[in-house]
Amino acid sequence: MSVMERVRNAPVVKELTPRTFAVFMFMSIGALNFGFDNGWWSSVLTVQEFADYYGPPSTTGESRAIPSSWQSAGSGTANAGMVIGCLIAGAVGRKIGRRWSIVLLVVIALMGMVIQNVIHSFWAVMAGRMVNAISMGIEANTIPVFMAELSPPAIRGTIVNFYQFWQLCGVLLASGVVIASRKYENQWAFRTVMVVQCFITLILLFIVWFLPESPRWLLLKNRREDARAALAFIRKGAASAEDVEKELQLLEEANAEQAEFHKATTYLDCVKGSNGRRTMIAASVQVLQQLQGNSFVSSYGVIFLKQLGVKDALEGHLSMVAMAVAGALFAFYLSDRIGRRTLLLVAAVACWAFMWLASGLSSFWPGGVSGDAAKGSLASMLIWYFFSTMGWRSCVWITTSEVATSQLRERTISIATSLSFVAVLLVSYINPFVQNEPGNLQSRVGFVYGSFSLISVFWVYFFMPELSGRSLEELDELFQAKVPARKFGKYRAAGVGAKITAIQDTNADAHIRVIEGTEINVEESVKFDQKV
Repeated sequence: MSVMERVRNAPVVKELTPRTFAVFMFMSIGALNFGFDNGWWSSVLTVQEFADYYGPPSTTGESRAIPSSWQSAGSGTANAGMVIGCLIAGAVGRKIGRRWSIVLLVVIALMGMVIQNVIHSFWAVMAGRMVNAISMGIEANTIPVFMAELSPPAIRGTIVNFYQFWQLCGVLLASGVVIASRKYENQWAFRTVMVVQCFITLILLFIVWFLPESPRWLLLKNRREDARAALAFIRKGAASAEDVEKELQLLEEANAEQAEFHKATTYLDCVKGSNGRRTMIAASVQVLQQLQGNSFVSSYGVIFLKQLGVKDALEGHLSMVAMAVAGALFAFYLSDRIGRRTLLLVAAVACWAFMWLASGLSSFWPGGVSGDAAKGSLASMLIWYFFSTMGWRSCVWITTSEVATSQLRERTISIATSLSFVAVLLVSYINPFVQNEPGNLQSRVGFVYGSFSLISVFWVYFFMPELSGRSLEELDELFQAKVPARKFGKYRAAGVGAKITAIQDTNADAHIRVIEGTEINVEESVKFDQKV
């Protein structure tokens, strides 16, 4: 097979029309705020002007510093806000849908940013971050689900990975702004990054009005014509009017089947039967991701690099984020090519090895390492961040958004993300006292997080099914058939869900014919004019 034929037959080429690419690209910009908030806080803790402006007076005559307890509060309050956002996101999403949920989270985010910029107090910054974090909790429950519900099954991993990719771009942008602002010797050394964050949110507020509502959510609300218009809009360039109607009928049939034979409408249903298994998977990938060191590196990565002996820890952290972006780029291809299960397994092994290696190198020099040893520690962390992002940071959102049944999707994701941010909250509050005084593990704290990667290897092998390449409705059939995790990839379904997968794959072949100019199979009659 020639290179051109391989490119032509690649799922992303067959499935991703210019319109769908634009929709998913713009939709995931909301993740910029998520990443930006984590990025600026982690970076600004190293800026002396920030400590001079907000830190308590020194009793020894030395420069001011932000105490460990304040650092813990700064990270913890934001995580508490995310938990609150996650808890209310399920009810909000079910009631007003995906688009209006985005509008709501933008309004909340802007309120938080105004508080942290207008009131010049450390605790006002904390309050503003907490309000903004509520919006991010809603976002974490809205945008990945929105993307999964609009995605063709063959490239759902690629599409949902846009969410993680933009998060990392946000971290990179925030770190870059902080570094660029170091030339200032006043409050703008740290306030610039706080002001820039506002513009990202305003961009999302402008873009949301051009996005379609989720057809699956509209069908659950018995708004068939709106669902048809939304589906036609997103499939334009890859499906005829007849294909859109056929897919819509199959989605309705799947909903009716679930409502009749597998009805589930409460949070209690999330822990019963096959739904309990699905909730366990969603919650486990979320929590294990954090316990392997994701939240630790996001909040305290710069401090950790200093303890590893890296001279310019801020630039070292920026290099780590750049490696994470590279990992996310690989995930665009690998998440659908080799699947979620294999990618998570390989990444867990790599994260375990390189986190232990980084801590092991530095533990031989209690006073801090330098020279080649410090370079080796930094290299280990760069590789760790690459694999962590390629596997866990990317697949966690893909898996969480696709594993739940349509009737319980908002509730399941709300539970999973809430537990994730509770784990983040615990790490944020406990880590400073373990890494610094009184625990004083210093760089050896990496052994703790690396151990959770080892635990994750066994969890993936025994409990994580392969979810790629199937429609969300086909996954319902596999879970209800109680297919073991290790047999998911080879199981053949024959119900309505499998038919939905087949028709969406047919749409992909139609898109290739449109590209080649041999067939124009596009619905022009349905205008995107939803009353939402």
